[in-house]
Amino acid sequence: MRVLILGGTGGIGQALARALRGQGELHLAGRRREALLALAAEVGGRAYPLELGDELEVQALLEEVGPLDLLIYAAGAVVRKPLRELPRSEWEEVFTANLTGAYLVLKHARFRPGARAGFLGAYPDYVAHPGFAAYAAVKAGLEALLKVAAKELRREGVHLVLFRLPAVATGLWTPLGGPPKGALSPEGAVRRILEALKAEPPPALVEV
Repeated sequence: MRVLILGGTGGIGQALARALRGQGELHLAGRRREALLALAAEVGGRAYPLELGDELEVQALLEEVGPLDLLIYAAGAVVRKPLRELPRSEWEEVFTANLTGAYLVLKHARFRPGARAGFLGAYPDYVAHPGFAAYAAVKAGLEALLKVAAKELRREGVHLVLFRLPAVATGLWTPLGGPPKGALSPEGAVRRILEALKAEPPPALVEV
């Protein structure tokens, strides 16, 4: 099994890499080079430092890795600021990590028949709060992107799975003062994610 995890150094990405250790050919991509190299050494995978907003980098990575059996897009970014105070640079950072990168990966990835590709979304009502306009917008956009992409990739035998996640206790929340009380652990989220991706057939939408 050939596996690629995007966002490999995030809390969910690391938990996925450890859960999939020894289960196939494991490829890890992310922005933080040193952390990525350390994780790859730990789990016996290959590391690919990557800027998800750079189409040439994404294309080169996917050509090097080759056809996939399992792809998990665990990259993400969040910002909490009122719209009138939100710099365009931070708006674009959230879009790149959560949506533009997903589009580029789907555009250039090649899959083996029966492959699965999982993407991390959010419950719409959970993120529709003041200060989260960018995050709410990208997660809604991701759902729309995957609805169309699933129809286009079905002819290639590829199953796309969207995971609506509650708050998960990862470093994503550090700029916001830490995860909310009762947040799901990364390991708990990963168990649900992998169960769904291994199902026959996998569901198109999973609410964790």
